[in-house]
Amino acid sequence: MGRLAWLLVAMLTGLQGTSRQRPLLWQSDLLIRSLTVSEDKGNLSARVVVATEVGEALGARVEVLLPVGVGIVSLGAGCVAGPNRTGIRELRARVECTLGDMQAGSNKEIYVVTTTPPNGIARGFAVVVMSETPDPKPGNNFLERVIP
Repeated sequence: MGRLAWLLVAMLTGLQGTSRQRPLLWQSDLLIRSLTVSEDKGNLSARVVVATEVGEALGARVEVLLPVGVGIVSLGAGCVAGPNRTGIRELRARVECTLGDMQAGSNKEIYVVTTTPPNGIARGFAVVVMSETPDPKPGNNFLERVIP
């Protein structure tokens, strides 16, 4: 039986010990440690560091919301362009990155490089991180950065 199955059995049946012990809590504080946005040679870059403070985050993933009107230049490992409904293949609204399972105290970094948005459009990114594991502090799962 896998680790997840044993955790669930322990939670549901109280196999973690006597009734005097605290019940087993299955959770992970997954958070965005940093989001750095920069512009160089006509491209925008976003570097995201995701961390787990407590517990194992199962099936962790990040969505990077892109500026309006940009094309994707390159993506880090595990990242793919989100769905496109505009009819213009190069234009996307977001990038989806799969991080997999993250152990407590671990960090993972992803990056996205896009073209520069048209004049008058904010040059920035927003990111949200999530997993299959309940998160006791969801307020640190979203971050936005815009460069002047």
